[in-house]
Amino acid sequence: MFGKEVFVSRRRSPSIGILRLLAPFVVLFVATFSVHALDYAYSTAELAALAHSVARDYDLERYEIPGPEGSVTGISLLELLPLMGEVHRLTIETAGGTETFRDGELGDEWGEAFFIPADTDGTPALLHRGDLYGDLRGISFSGEPLDADGLEVWLSWEGTEELEELIRRLARRHGIAADVDSVPGTEAKLAAQARARGAVPDLVMIQSSGVQTLVDTRAIQALDYLEIPNLIPQGRSAFTLEGRRWAVPFYFDTQVAFFNRSLYRRLPDRDWTLAGMEDLGRSLLRSGVEPMAWNAYSSNWLIPFQISWGKPALVDRDGGITTNDRATLTSLRYILRLQDEGILVPMERDAMDARFIAGEIGMIFSGSYAIPYFESLGLDIAVRPYPINQETGRRLSPLLDFKGFVIPRRTQNPVLARRFLQYLTGPGVQLRFCRDLYKLSVREDLRATLAEQMRYGDVLDQTIDTGTVIPPDRIYGVYKNTMWSLLRFALTRRMTPEETLTRAQELMDADR
Repeated sequence: MFGKEVFVSRRRSPSIGILRLLAPFVVLFVATFSVHALDYAYSTAELAALAHSVARDYDLERYEIPGPEGSVTGISLLELLPLMGEVHRLTIETAGGTETFRDGELGDEWGEAFFIPADTDGTPALLHRGDLYGDLRGISFSGEPLDADGLEVWLSWEGTEELEELIRRLARRHGIAADVDSVPGTEAKLAAQARARGAVPDLVMIQSSGVQTLVDTRAIQALDYLEIPNLIPQGRSAFTLEGRRWAVPFYFDTQVAFFNRSLYRRLPDRDWTLAGMEDLGRSLLRSGVEPMAWNAYSSNWLIPFQISWGKPALVDRDGGITTNDRATLTSLRYILRLQDEGILVPMERDAMDARFIAGEIGMIFSGSYAIPYFESLGLDIAVRPYPINQETGRRLSPLLDFKGFVIPRRTQNPVLARRFLQYLTGPGVQLRFCRDLYKLSVREDLRATLAEQMRYGDVLDQTIDTGTVIPPDRIYGVYKNTMWSLLRFALTRRMTPEETLTRAQELMDADR
C-alpha cells in the first residue's frame, strides 16, 4: 500500500452492538464512539503512483474539475485514499509551507478534495475547499477508516447498467461487496418494506414525485445534514418537503421538441414561437404525414402551456393545485384548436415514438431521455427548446424530472451510504454518466462543461432556467391521475374545456 499509515489506537466500543441497532442515528455518535483512529502520510510521488494504480486496476481515471482559475484534471481523495468515516485533521504541505485544517466537516468533504497529478511541465497540486495548492509536496491526515463490508443499492429508470458499473468501481476500490439491483417501482417497494418492517437497502433511487409517500410511511431519513456542493436550486426544491430535504438529486431529464429532418427541411431557431410552430405544422397538412404529436392525454404536456400562459406555479401556496384558472383554460383551448386544425394529433408515447421513427410524424414533444434512443436507430433528428408563447413572452416551461437517492431510516450503513452519495454527485460520475446518457447534471459548476461536451447539450442546458420542477408533494400525483382521465374527455369532445376543468377542480378539492 502507498503512504505511511501510523497506528495510533484501536479501541472497540462496548456499545458497537447498540450502534448497529441505532444505524439511522449513527451519524450523530460516530465521533464519540470511535472504532479506531489512524494517522496517514502520503508524498506526492506516492499519491501519483496510487492514482496510476487505481486508474489501471479500477478504471477510476482522472477527469475535468472546475477550478478557481479554470478547469484542472484530477481525482478525488474519496476515490484515491482509504475510505474514511471521519477525518479530524488534514495537513497540506507545499513548497511554501504547510496548512492544517481541523474541523468536523473534513470527512464529508473528501469527495470534493482532488489530487491533481503533475503534467509534463507542471507540478502536483491539491484542490481543497475551492483553493488550489500548487507545488504540492504531500499530505497527511488523521481519522477513522470506515469499517463496512457491503452496500445494497436499488436503481431504476435509464442507465442502470452504466450506473451499476460506476458504483461497483468504487466498491472494488475499497473492498466493499456491492449488491446493486434494478428494481421497478422503487418507491412503492421501499414503502411496502417499511410498513412490513422488512429488510431495506442502503441507497434507493427515486423520482421527486415519490417523496411524500416515503415520508408519510417513515421509510426514509431527512438528509439536510448532507451538503452537496454546487447543487442547482432546482435540485434542492425537487426533494424538499415540509422544509426538509429528503433525497440527494443525481440527475434530471427535461422536455424538448424533436424534428424529423427528412420531413421538416426548414427548422426554426431557438427563439421560435407558438405562431411559428403552427406555420411549420400547416406546411405538412396535405403531405400525407402528421405535422406534430405529443401525449396531450397527460398533464405533463399541459403544464408547460399553463406556465407559459401565466400560471405562477403548478402548486399553490396553500399546497393545492388549481385547475379552473384562466391560464389552464387558455392552454386547453389552445391544444384543442391545434387538434381541430389537424396540426396536432394527440398520441401516447409508444405509438408516437413508433410513428416518428417510421417518418410519419414531423415533430414531437418528448423527454430528453429519448435522444440516445433515436440516435441509436440512426434517425436524422434536430432538437430545439420549447417555443415562446408570443402572446405572453414566456417560453413553454418544460418539466424537469429529477431522480435522486434516499437513505432508508433502517439502513445498517448510513455513513457508507453518504460516502457513495458524495461519489455519485462528484464531478467524475456526473460528467461520465450525464454525458454518455444525455442527462442533465445536478451540479451548477458542470453546466458549461456538459453543454459543450454533449451533443444538443447547449439546447438541454437552455431549458433549465425556464423549467418547472416536478414537485415532491402528493398533490401532484392526484393532479396527474385526475387529468389523465379528464383530458381524454376533452380531447374526444365529450366534455367542453370548461366542464373538464370544473370537474377536475371538484375532484382535486375532494381529495384534499
